[in-house]
Amino acid sequence: MSNLDAMKRLGLKVAMIFLLGCVNCLSISAQPADNVERMRAKDDSIMFKALFDLALTDGHAYMRLGELCKGVGSRLSGSDNAERGIVWAVSMLKSYQFDTVFTQPVMVPRWERGEIESVKLYSKVLTNHLKSGKSSDDYNCEAFVEANPKPQKFYPLNACALGGSVGGHFAGTVIVVNSNRALDSLGKAGLLRGKIVLLNRAFDETLLNTFQAYGGCVSQRVNGAVPCSKYGALAVLVRSMSNRCDLHPHTGVTHYEDSVTKIPMVAVATAVADLLEDICAIDPNHRVEITLNCRTLPDRLSANVIASSVGSQYPEKIIDFGGHFDSWDEGEGAHDDGAGCMHAFEALRLLKALGYTPRHTLRCVFWINEENGLRGGTEYARLAAERGENHIAALESDRGGFVPRGFGVDSAIMPGVKMYQKLLDAYGIGTIEKGGGGADIGPLKKVNPNTAFVSFIPDSQRYFDVHHAETDVFENVNKRELHLGAAAVAAMIYILDQQFD
Repeated sequence: MSNLDAMKRLGLKVAMIFLLGCVNCLSISAQPADNVERMRAKDDSIMFKALFDLALTDGHAYMRLGELCKGVGSRLSGSDNAERGIVWAVSMLKSYQFDTVFTQPVMVPRWERGEIESVKLYSKVLTNHLKSGKSSDDYNCEAFVEANPKPQKFYPLNACALGGSVGGHFAGTVIVVNSNRALDSLGKAGLLRGKIVLLNRAFDETLLNTFQAYGGCVSQRVNGAVPCSKYGALAVLVRSMSNRCDLHPHTGVTHYEDSVTKIPMVAVATAVADLLEDICAIDPNHRVEITLNCRTLPDRLSANVIASSVGSQYPEKIIDFGGHFDSWDEGEGAHDDGAGCMHAFEALRLLKALGYTPRHTLRCVFWINEENGLRGGTEYARLAAERGENHIAALESDRGGFVPRGFGVDSAIMPGVKMYQKLLDAYGIGTIEKGGGGADIGPLKKVNPNTAFVSFIPDSQRYFDVHHAETDVFENVNKRELHLGAAAVAAMIYILDQQFD
């Protein structure tokens, strides 16, 4: 950076702080009510502009996310990498001299993928097709065939164990199941016994909100092991939770019941799921072989990481905002949820850098173990209850670092947020939906049912391209979009701080 650039940035910060200081010094007590409202609106407008200007000209979120993703990498709960990440996070937050930076110990589960993860397809029909060199309409997604142009004895399939899966070695033919009704029908008829089941329910492409599409089929990944095992299946393959046809399998948590035999649960890439559906229809003699050595180890001590700015008027009242620090071991956890953590950190930094004095205590939280246990959020809420803390509002960012669109908010605070609608619209974040929340902040409702929840809503169209996949890496995060999101979160925290008494 040149000296001239540095001077320009310094000048911008000084100007912002001066403007905000002038606004804060204005006495409005003797003004007519309509003048008071206009002056408050002007204060808000100046603050919003200052937040966005600083984020876009001197943002730190992207730089820090790069350090996290490239310097630490994936952060699966219980792993050495997750613990290295926590050390990094504490050091990074302390470097900004927030009022407090501390950790909360949390015992987390520990599951390891292992070194052996093999899923193979044996099919003479596919081999003969490749030998012929002819195209075929039998393969409705060509990505797999393009990646495997030569005939082979067997074809390695793009797959990965689901988090929490047991290991083992199994081989058999695949039977495709596209709905819960079909699963029960085939199971009751005894047709799943001794088979490898492919749970193949796909995203509903007509849904504009891809999170709704995800919600429509993710249950097969989370809960599919139990019914398949009860019906005598050997193992389960699950279509990846994505609306993109490619060769990247998407992992995620899966659950068992202790009273039901545990069988391997494996995610297959969407292109592989399409291929298997075709193979099952035309080659009854195919065979799939699964070998895994993943395992669950004893719990390990980890931690939530917290930074705060203490409130000047109501220090005992807390506004929480953050994301989950853990990630799956596929990829680097850049969008899920490194971006959410950086949104929260940057929001706290932006407000501090602009000289803003919060009325309530503002807490940036990096929760641990959202992906496969939710123990960080649960322990955070337990400690809040034990200490008698008053958490008046909580915001979670866990939908990636894409361009911001708006927020989901509790109905109780909807009128107050709507007062800022025009100003939010000016920054492209005016989508205000009923129903805020998030996995990590959810347990706080048990502590205080009146805690107001807010969720950050970015554009969702590309999120499930990378969600829980090896493609969730720093290179797939756009710097400007990430910084816009951080400014949006900071603006909402400012709104919440102004709204509550």
